[in-house]
Amino acid sequence: MCGRFIIDNDDNIADMRLIFEKLKKFYSDTVEFQNVKKGEIFPSDTVPIIIPEKETKMDVVPMQWGIRGYYGNLLINARCEGVFQKKIFKDSIVNKRCVIPANGFFEWAKLETGKEKYMIRPAYSNMLYFAGIYEKLPDPVIKGKEQVRFVIITREARGLIRSIHHRMPVVVERKDILKWMNGTKSNIYEIFNEPTVPEYTFTNLGGAG
Repeated sequence: MCGRFIIDNDDNIADMRLIFEKLKKFYSDTVEFQNVKKGEIFPSDTVPIIIPEKETKMDVVPMQWGIRGYYGNLLINARCEGVFQKKIFKDSIVNKRCVIPANGFFEWAKLETGKEKYMIRPAYSNMLYFAGIYEKLPDPVIKGKEQVRFVIITREARGLIRSIHHRMPVVVERKDILKWMNGTKSNIYEIFNEPTVPEYTFTNLGGAG
């Protein structure tokens, strides 16, 4: 599961700074850009998302986190094990793959005394790229306008994360971003089944919400 993640408010992180610069250049006059958040990101927040522009290029667009399910519930994750079979995700996993840039994420360990919140960051980098899919949907308020929304793809947890939670985001290596967004079904499964166990740092935030 990935229920919240982090976008640091730090212009010294080069990759994230370039992402926000590109977003501002092309979307600064939009309502969506005005709603873009940093810090701790919650479901329904708007953040910068990387999508393919051409076969060898990338675009950055503002998107809201979460797609409405058939019963009105907000879907924020899609399990990699069934994403090709689930009706609501079938078109997106084939035609609308994206990458979510982040600097870390949160998970909650279940204890007999309650839950403990952990902040998880990559040990040897300041950036993470989550595999995602997106959908264009009619805006429920403005006639003729579209909303673009994304979900994060998850997999079974690996390494020390398993001691906190049994699920984690599918992480795409920077060098594999175009392969994820433009690749074949075989490429997708390569990323889902990547055998390398990433190293992370863990900060126990106690019973924080």
